[in-house]
Amino acid sequence: MSKSRQVGSTVAAAAPPPGRQQEKSAAMRLRICKAAAKRLAANGYHGTSIKQVVESAGVSLGALQHHFPSKDDLVEATAEYLLERSIRWFQRIKTELEKDRSAFAEVMRRSWEEQFITPDYGALLEILVASRSDASLRKRIAPKLENWKDGIEAELRDLLTPIAKDAQELSAILTIGRCMMTGLLVHDGLLGDEKHMRNVIDAWVGLVAGSARKQ
Repeated sequence: MSKSRQVGSTVAAAAPPPGRQQEKSAAMRLRICKAAAKRLAANGYHGTSIKQVVESAGVSLGALQHHFPSKDDLVEATAEYLLERSIRWFQRIKTELEKDRSAFAEVMRRSWEEQFITPDYGALLEILVASRSDASLRKRIAPKLENWKDGIEAELRDLLTPIAKDAQELSAILTIGRCMMTGLLVHDGLLGDEKHMRNVIDAWVGLVAGSARKQ
């Protein structure tokens, strides 16, 4: 961070209050992360450059590097932004469905439509795939991914009690569902057969519901 030049006695008066400065800094970071997510979704991880993010965000290179000195710093912050948005989605869905006996089916179907087949998840998927072969990036992303998983399970634990006998089983059901949807997005998504993908999700919901009724 560069030091401010003093101009007489007006510097202190001209400087924004600490609270406002923090708000401006947070707003700038958010703006840059949104731009990075947009580029990652459109161009892929290796096709996204800092220059492109600067252009999309409408900021200077210096402003971006002030907040994110390296590409890994930017990617880590973007992943955190995307995962936090996902957690907020599950918080909202929990409130909407807390009295719905068919909550699991609705969570799965809406999760597919409102979470997985979106540019946000496309951007996150690019980061996760890149992390697989990049040990340094994986070290940054893995803890955030674990916190995300734990956060989702915490939000849905009470809501989805009817389908699982304990927390371990709920975690397994949600993990399988998440992996299935990611696989559908990567594999069947390339084929563009949306009807088939929805049928697979409906079948998965039916299998889980049927298993729950037998318990």
